[in-house]
Amino acid sequence: MSAMMSATTVTAMLGLSAAVIWGAGDFAGGLGARRLHVLPLITIAHGFSILCLFSMVWVLHQPAPAGATLPWGVVSGVANGCALLAFYRALSLGNMGVTAAISGLLSAALPVLFSLVVAGPPHLKQQLGLVLAGVAIWLISGKPKESADSEPKDPHHRQRWVLAIIAGCGFGVFLVTMKLANPGGLLWPLVTSKIGSLSVVIPGWLLFAIFGTKQDARQTEDKPVQPRAGQAWRSGILAGVLLALLAGTFDTGGNFLFLAATRVGRLDIAAVLSSLYPASTILLAAWLLQERTSKRQSFGIASAVLAVALIAW
Repeated sequence: MSAMMSATTVTAMLGLSAAVIWGAGDFAGGLGARRLHVLPLITIAHGFSILCLFSMVWVLHQPAPAGATLPWGVVSGVANGCALLAFYRALSLGNMGVTAAISGLLSAALPVLFSLVVAGPPHLKQQLGLVLAGVAIWLISGKPKESADSEPKDPHHRQRWVLAIIAGCGFGVFLVTMKLANPGGLLWPLVTSKIGSLSVVIPGWLLFAIFGTKQDARQTEDKPVQPRAGQAWRSGILAGVLLALLAGTFDTGGNFLFLAATRVGRLDIAAVLSSLYPASTILLAAWLLQERTSKRQSFGIASAVLAVALIAW
């Protein structure tokens, strides 16, 4: 065995690490969304991330970005912000498994197509691993179908599919443009990406703050707030903010690892393996919330392990 790991193995390890961190971020964000609305949650998470990144740039005396780093970083952030809004809206319409599966596959497929055009196809064993990883993403993200008798007619079926496709394409564009921005190092692409995402999220949050606050005020106008209820509300908001900060930290950490993976090796390998992040979310939910995994998801996780072995070794 070589004393030095191959570039493909390092890329696979970094991509998987990004998946673990991203999955933890989604888990924290999912818990936070039970206490905060989505737009404030994303704004807090990304705002905290950009403050931390600017602090690191200042402490490490990083030179200002030049060339394509700034525009590609901003484009990646705008794509990610739009994708997040579409993704969470699709999730709110029900049938989360289908939404996650469609967006997960598209987010992995676009970087693969980009790599095929730019770098050509990988080795045959790695091609098999990428296909198997795509199958694993579908199995992990989806849920078993209910019987036709028990499944009610879905009035949002078409809207949810459109939003899931928009989210998947947005995430895929985010992964590709992060690769294009990586000549600028590891920090500045992340900073410019957060600037782009906040440019999308903040206007939506401001609209929510204006109209949502008025609606909440009308709903609570005739309802006296009990002391204990007020305490519970404040503690829930505080917990939501803390979870948003945690989600932002994990999201930035996952972005950092993914960007590092693209600097070491192929984009398609890094993107497909990092797109296995739903497995991390599922395992955390099973461990901390005692949620049961379905046979389909367990089979998907096993498929992911085999896919990693084919790609990395």
